[in-house]
Amino acid sequence: MNEWIITTAITLGIGVITYFLKRTMNQVDNQGAKIQEMFNQMQTKAEQKEQTVKLEGQIQKIRDDYTPKEMHEKDFDECRMDIKQIKAEYLTKDDFIREMNKMDRKLDQMLELMLQK
Repeated sequence: MNEWIITTAITLGIGVITYFLKRTMNQVDNQGAKIQEMFNQMQTKAEQKEQTVKLEGQIQKIRDDYTPKEMHEKDFDECRMDIKQIKAEYLTKDDFIREMNKMDRKLDQMLELMLQK
């Protein structure tokens, strides 16, 4: 009976050790896979230099094409002035309809006067 307990205890001990060892090995394998993935995503110094040169060229182009904010503000002010001028000088749709109605009434009055004579 004593031997049976010792055998069971040894078997359980080996099972527990095996479980934790397997779990640790799986974690090591997962970390190894992550490290390999990081190595695959890394770029070489030549690729980095090439990308840096390309980006510097794009930055220089942006600097050459850059328009300062003051220039945009000046353009916006011109547009605002144009809008004010248009509002002051041009007729609105409502004003046009009102004037056309006045003209129609005058024409109707003239037509009535002509028919009366």
